Amino acid sequence: MTEQRFVDNGDGTVTDTWTKLMWLQEDSFLMLKKFLIYLHAERLRDKLNSESFAGYTDWRFPTKREAHSLFDKQKSVKDKYGYDIHIDPAFTPGCGYDTWTSHTRGTMTAYCYSFNSGKGGHKESGDTLNTSVRFVRGEFDNSRLNITAVPQVKDMITQGGGWR
Repeated sequence: MTEQRFVDNGDGTVTDTWTKLMWLQEDSFLMLKKFLIYLHAERLRDKLNSESFAGYTDWRFPTKREAHSLFDKQKSVKDKYGYDIHIDPAFTPGCGYDTWTSHTRGTMTAYCYSFNSGKGGHKESGDTLNTSVRFVRGEFDNSRLNITAVPQVKDMITQGGGWR
């Protein structure tokens, strides 16, 4: 019998048995039917915590490695545009194809990870194009996956990889 990695908890959350993280089953796009700038994503996180979503008050942005831990080229669901993103079908289809992460450069940029390409890069945190967030909670156990680095794309602010 194959071990089930992602378990639908029946309360709007999914537990990753490998990393010991609990994720929101829906991302912010599915919850609000719009993409968010980083500041608005922070407000949504605060609202979920103040309302104790699924009984928890410690929802947060994922780190780069945590977001990358969901990427699995062998799995897919359809995003809001009907394209494949490579996350487990335990997550609700129709979502955004990427997620904001906790990695920021001041208030100007934040790292955005793509579940379509399995890569990420910094983009302007006030940019509303195609950006959602999938919140997480728990302590990341990397012992099984051993993610040492997250594949980078050229910086999304400038073509050369630097930033203003």
